[in-house]
Amino acid sequence: MVTGASGFVGRHLVPALAEQHEVVCLARDRLPEHDSATAVILADLTSPDFVDELPKVDVVVHLAQAYRQFPEHSDQLFRVNTGSTQALAEWGRRAGIQRFVLASSGSVYRPGPAPLREHDATEPFTFHPATKLAAELILRHYLPFFSVSVLRLFAPYGPRQVNRLIPRMIDSVSAGRPIGLSRGGEPRINPIYVDDLVGVIAQSIGHRDSYTVNVAGPEAADIRELAERIGRQLGRSPSFERRDADPEGNFVADTTLMHRTFAVPQMTTLDDGLRSMIAAQVPAGR
Repeated sequence: MVTGASGFVGRHLVPALAEQHEVVCLARDRLPEHDSATAVILADLTSPDFVDELPKVDVVVHLAQAYRQFPEHSDQLFRVNTGSTQALAEWGRRAGIQRFVLASSGSVYRPGPAPLREHDATEPFTFHPATKLAAELILRHYLPFFSVSVLRLFAPYGPRQVNRLIPRMIDSVSAGRPIGLSRGGEPRINPIYVDDLVGVIAQSIGHRDSYTVNVAGPEAADIRELAERIGRQLGRSPSFERRDADPEGNFVADTTLMHRTFAVPQMTTLDDGLRSMIAAQVPAGR
């Protein structure tokens, strides 16, 4: 069962999993990508009884998450990101699931100058990653009942993504709007292309052991470099404005454990991933 199946990652993941598995989608809306699924359940994860009618499954892939403003929508953030994780875990314990895969966030770490490793300090600087870290901690207590894979995702990106860092930057460069820079370009990140992420998740559901792993791309770039790479592909020079409101430090993942855990021999380069996004996002001739 894939929660958040109508979200960005879910729309890419479901067709890939359906090639080899029976897939139950838990989603807000039914989409064409779900036609390959065994079943689609429309559900509101903020409702306390959303688990009541769930079918028997072996694995839960929990992608669903809320991105809303804090504090105005703190209740929804907590209920979707943390509360639904506990509800699914308790339902899974009673239903006898074998494995739980959680899409967490690289933002649970304290940003810093060096690549972030799985045992580094966690210190979320906004409410959203705080709710994701709380979900991680909850799942630790269910390890006696099923195995748990916590995937700390670093800036997933790809075609059909909206209202996130990279698609917003593509829109801004294309429209000639300035890009805000903190301390010259922080944070530096190594984003992962969605096809590579789908491959990692597909492998994770077949594992038996429990782990927490950073999941990130092969190249790191700061905000200035990302904008300049986008600009070269669009044939436009990006403009910038100073903004030092963000926390100091970078969010670059150490991916040593990821490469030990998963087969990811040829990951998508940043330029190739941006090219695919731009082709899907920017109208020809714009």
